[in-house]
Amino acid sequence: MTDDEKYFFDLNGYLVLRDVVDPDTIRRCNEAIDHYDDQIKVHERRFEGESKALTSDVRQRWSDEMVAWKRPYCEPFRQLMVHPRLKPYLREIIGDYHMATRPRLIVMDKGCAGHYLHGGQLDRLSYSLTYHWKFGKIYNGLTLVEFPLADEGPGDGGLAVVPGGHKANYPIPEALRDCEDFQDEIVEVNARTGDVVIFAEATIHGTLVWRADHQRRTLLYSYCPRYQTLSPPISEVSYPPYVQDMTPEQQAVLRPPH
Repeated sequence: MTDDEKYFFDLNGYLVLRDVVDPDTIRRCNEAIDHYDDQIKVHERRFEGESKALTSDVRQRWSDEMVAWKRPYCEPFRQLMVHPRLKPYLREIIGDYHMATRPRLIVMDKGCAGHYLHGGQLDRLSYSLTYHWKFGKIYNGLTLVEFPLADEGPGDGGLAVVPGGHKANYPIPEALRDCEDFQDEIVEVNARTGDVVIFAEATIHGTLVWRADHQRRTLLYSYCPRYQTLSPPISEVSYPPYVQDMTPEQQAVLRPPH
């Protein structure tokens, strides 16, 4: 990660890296999605909330099953988990890291509803939204990596951020959250297939209504420091025999992050 990239990530809360993923990997991801298309279901949640600017009858479809699909369909998604170009960036931004959730796929057709802006400071302490700079180094909590599997150009919609929102100290204005005002503060993040967007969960971000004729397909991979997690661990944890003799309360304080 260059000094220039560190500067702009610290300033804006996100980076766009060009030409990271090779065309063959993009092709294999899209072929796998085509194969499992009938299993990618409409998400039950209305991500636009009460926003009139982001709502639509066309709903987002999500999946987090890609790494569990049969071979060879799972393979490109698994490879992206440990992409060599991204390791130094994640190490610089997070430190010692692991995946916070299973990889997610978001599919949006033309006119699909967006997602209200979120992130920034909350009215409670949230370690996933922590961001600070100290001793010449970035210390960030939850970090997201977006892999677009279709081009996201000017006016298409898709990922949007409020640059610098990871450092905001006041609650996000309701009209900004709903994308109903303050449009000059919102940046539509444009990226081509093969590019990668890295952003802090603390950066105010969301999704604009998808306007392009082609389908939006994007992957979201979430990483966080080793001391955090947002979902139950994938691996089973075994305890030495003496722990079995402890009270439930004593056992609870020995549990790993979950």
